[in-house]
Amino acid sequence: MALTELQGRKMGTQKVVIERGPVRVFAQALLDDDPVYLSETAPAPPTFPFVVPYWGSMGEGGAAGLPIENLRGKGRAILHGEQEFIFHDGRWPHVGDVLIGEGVISSVYEKAKSDGGKLEFYVTETTWKDEASGEPVVTTKFTLAINCKPGAAEAKPLS
Repeated sequence: MALTELQGRKMGTQKVVIERGPVRVFAQALLDDDPVYLSETAPAPPTFPFVVPYWGSMGEGGAAGLPIENLRGKGRAILHGEQEFIFHDGRWPHVGDVLIGEGVISSVYEKAKSDGGKLEFYVTETTWKDEASGEPVVTTKFTLAINCKPGAAEAKPLS
């Protein structure tokens, strides 16, 4: 069974500073050589908010916010499901921005597969706000999928 008791769980607060080096490296990894990513006030590439928690975090809360140790097990493959970015009011993250992220596990569900296994889905949402104004900049949604083979171990209950 999917750990449905996780739905609604807050993931903590994180504070991040968007730094020039990570923005440049991220753009290079995407093979985007636009010189805009080299400037002192460069905009972040469109999918950069996905990695914000991994680069520059200065607060509490895990990057994924999910108890991965409870989701692992024999016959259970952890997969990147999908990601979505909602940019608020035409605002875009830039180098130098200080963002505060508040995350929640917004949805937990499962679907049966035709082979007798199942897929478990864990959806997290984090809204990143500008520290100075308190205005939302971007909301990230991330879906983690667990592909469970028939007879796979169940997720380990939370302790």
